[in-house]
Amino acid sequence: MESETSSSVDEQVVAGRGGADTRGKHRILAELNRVEQEIKFLEDGLGELQGIDNVSTMCEELLRRIETIPDPLVPL
Repeated sequence: MESETSSSVDEQVVAGRGGADTRGKHRILAELNRVEQEIKFLEDGLGELQGIDNVSTMCEELLRRIETIPDPLVPL
């Protein structure tokens, strides 16, 4: 009877290891998918930022024009 109990415990431990390994693989794959999604998101954001160069140039030009015009509400 004792040998039956120990063998069933051993089988549960072995089965538990296999289950944990499967969950470990699933967690790794889930983390990999999350990282791949984050990479894609960052690449898309980088692509958008590369197109913003012209906007910053336009802002600089606008700022120069605004600075040359005196503000009518500020006394000289």
